[in-house]
Amino acid sequence: MTPHEFIVKNVHDELRKLKFKESVCFIVSRDAVDYYRQRSMFSKSVVLDVLAWSKKRAKEMSR
Repeated sequence: MTPHEFIVKNVHDELRKLKFKESVCFIVSRDAVDYYRQRSMFSKSVVLDVLAWSKKRAKEMSR
C-alpha cells in the first residue's frame, strides 16, 4: 500500500465513521492526498494533520 492509498483509505473510513455522505467522503479523501502532497511540514504527525484537515473540509462541504 502506497502512502497515497493509505491516506485515501484512512480518511474515507474515518469520515464514514462520522456519518458523512459517501460522496463527501470520496471527494475529501482525494483532496486529502493533494493536501498531503502540497504540505512540506506538519505540526503533529502526518496522519493526524491530514485527518484534522479532512474533517474540517468535510464539514464545509456538507453545508
